[in-house]
Amino acid sequence: MKQILLLIAVGAVLGAAGNAVSPRGLSWSRPLGRGVGPDVVRAGLVPIDLASAKELVTHKQVTFVDARTPEDYAIGRLPRAIRWTPGMKLPQEGRVVVYCANEFCDSALKVGEELKNAGRRDVAVFVDGYEAWWNAGEAVEQD
Repeated sequence: MKQILLLIAVGAVLGAAGNAVSPRGLSWSRPLGRGVGPDVVRAGLVPIDLASAKELVTHKQVTFVDARTPEDYAIGRLPRAIRWTPGMKLPQEGRVVVYCANEFCDSALKVGEELKNAGRRDVAVFVDGYEAWWNAGEAVEQD
C-alpha cells in the first residue's frame, strides 16, 4: 500500500513539474486557457476590459459591434450595439468596439482584424464580452 501511494505521489510531482516547464502546459490560475487577449494585442487591436466598456458605452461617438450570432444578439446586447454582418458600413468617425460572448470567443477578434484590414484605425475589442457585461448587472437591450 505504501508503495502505491509513493508511486502516485511521485507521478503527481513529475506531472506537475512537466506541466510547469512545458510551453503548452495547463494553466494553474486560468484552467480554461488564456483567452483571446494576447491575440488581440498581437493583431494590433486595442483590448478593453469591463470597466472601460462601461465608460465607452456612454459615448455617442463610439460604435459597439456585436459579433455573436443573430439569436444571441436578439436575446440581449450592449446598449446601442449593432449586429455585425460582413461588409457592413460603419460610421466613418469614432472608435469601434467589437465584442462577442466572452474572453474565449474569437469572433470579435476576427471582426476586429477584418475592420483593421479594411483600413479602420481605431478598433478595440471588449475581450471580456457580453457575459461579463451581463454578469455585472449592466443594462442590455433586447428584441
